[in-house]
Amino acid sequence: MIDFIQIPTRGTRTFGWIQEASIIDSLYNVVSVFAPDSDFHKKLVNEIIPSLVQEKDGKNEMLTTLNTKPLSIKYKLLIGTAFTPRSESRCNGIIQAAIKGQKRPFIVDWAADSYVRWAQAINFIKYDYENDSFSITDRGLALTKATVEDKEKIIIQAILSYPPAYRVLSLLSNPDNPLTKYELGEKLGFTGEEGFVCYPLKSIIAALAETKNPKERSKIRSDWESSSDKYARTICQWFGHLGLVKTCKKEISVKYGQKLVSDTLSAFRITPKGERELRNCNGNSRHTKIEKNVSYEMFATKGKDREYLRLRRSLILKLLIENKNIMFLTKIKEALNKQGFDESLETIRDDILGFYNIGINIQISDHKVILTDKIADFYIPIYKNLSFKSELSKEKDEIRLKLKTLSHSYLSLIDLAFDPKQSLLFEIKTMDLFLNECGFYGRHLGGSNKPDGILYTDEDYPTKEGIQNYGIIVDMKAYSKGYNLPIGQQDEMKRYISNNQKRDEKINSTKWWTEFPVSLNNFYFMFVSGNFKGNISEKLNKIYLETNISGTALPIETALIIADRIKSGEITLHDFEKSICNTEYKLKR
Repeated sequence: MIDFIQIPTRGTRTFGWIQEASIIDSLYNVVSVFAPDSDFHKKLVNEIIPSLVQEKDGKNEMLTTLNTKPLSIKYKLLIGTAFTPRSESRCNGIIQAAIKGQKRPFIVDWAADSYVRWAQAINFIKYDYENDSFSITDRGLALTKATVEDKEKIIIQAILSYPPAYRVLSLLSNPDNPLTKYELGEKLGFTGEEGFVCYPLKSIIAALAETKNPKERSKIRSDWESSSDKYARTICQWFGHLGLVKTCKKEISVKYGQKLVSDTLSAFRITPKGERELRNCNGNSRHTKIEKNVSYEMFATKGKDREYLRLRRSLILKLLIENKNIMFLTKIKEALNKQGFDESLETIRDDILGFYNIGINIQISDHKVILTDKIADFYIPIYKNLSFKSELSKEKDEIRLKLKTLSHSYLSLIDLAFDPKQSLLFEIKTMDLFLNECGFYGRHLGGSNKPDGILYTDEDYPTKEGIQNYGIIVDMKAYSKGYNLPIGQQDEMKRYISNNQKRDEKINSTKWWTEFPVSLNNFYFMFVSGNFKGNISEKLNKIYLETNISGTALPIETALIIADRIKSGEITLHDFEKSICNTEYKLKR
């Protein structure tokens, strides 16, 4: 019998994944906040809070709470709130006061939240869903009472019981193969989901290889970082402080489209100490296999369906545990159906692969699933009916069933196509689809006075009579409610077409058209978005009438199916060209 816990209607907190919190001493201070007998707790009560916190910001409430036994602290009192502007921030949270900032004697609310997430994820503190509060665990109490020599052992054991950390160290298990944060992030999390989408390594190397300006290279390294990349980097920082991982430089050569590009990135390499700790946590004659700590919140991070996905995945894991760690896929499907979830076997399979990618040892065959880890019990909070999925998730599930050869990681493009805040990642990931899955040449461009990207077929393209190489000027738009191709964007595309026809650097000094082969003289234009609304054919035809260049509007779900068919050999790039005719691109059966 799977038990649920009813919680207030405010919803759930965001736990399970951590960014930017990486200092071990600060983690120790956070745990010590909950241990009244610890030296740090006494210092916090007697010195730090009285000197840092004003009465109007909750000083008396903090001190009263910290002197309560048993000690349980509400989330808001722990974290505090933000100030606008940030430069005028005051300390109004217990964890803010517990950690020194770089420029102030305290940290801000979001940083405090990151450290609380960290302590909760590795089971030093536990969360009470009903009261929205935290208290210390037996493991956390043991840490605050441990000797200096034992503290590190306890922290390593705790971190390796956190599945994503185990996953990262496992990926680094070969010392001869260091990995970048991008390579780690790509294999961390649930496939094809907005919260775990990554910048493609090939795109990053291509962009760096094309850029010699130090400022631009630095900007690429800092700006081209997804959530998964940050999770991986943060975990590696933990391991670095503990001596399990060290940084190094890695020379990388990859095929981007049809070009070989190379550059050097920072990477992480496991140390002999890390190898030893990884072996120990997997179990041997001297060490028992480590028990993994998970939480409901770990199973999804973003999107309208976040709670729905968390519940579905929590149920799958609970079902496996209740059935002694082994079940047939069809039985999982039946059990989910009884809980109100009507899911395909392919969707369930992707969830199970996601468990593996977050660090839970699980095996899947054509029909059967075997959980080989011991999982600590966890709560499934319920605050509303979550057995209804959004239209976006339904669309993803429909496309999932149609993909025969394409990686399901590209399903994240459906999320990105409707998220204007992630337009750059949408552009880069879409170009990655065309270049590395469809066989086009080209590259992502972007920036002022340039199209988002260009595509073209190469010299080895079939040369039968009537077939020739062609190029495409690509514009990609991430819009939350669909793209209606306004007149400003029509005019912009006309300028790009004109730039390419005239090729005069006095008109456009970027000379972006030089990315096309000089011999190429057959061109098209293309808009890519989540979906299109309004009379798109009329607008495309206007561009054609003024430029004599044909184009198309390509919905992202159609792009995924086309890529799958091209990759499987069902259609060719010439077949793709045939349907570019100044209308929204339609799939042919």
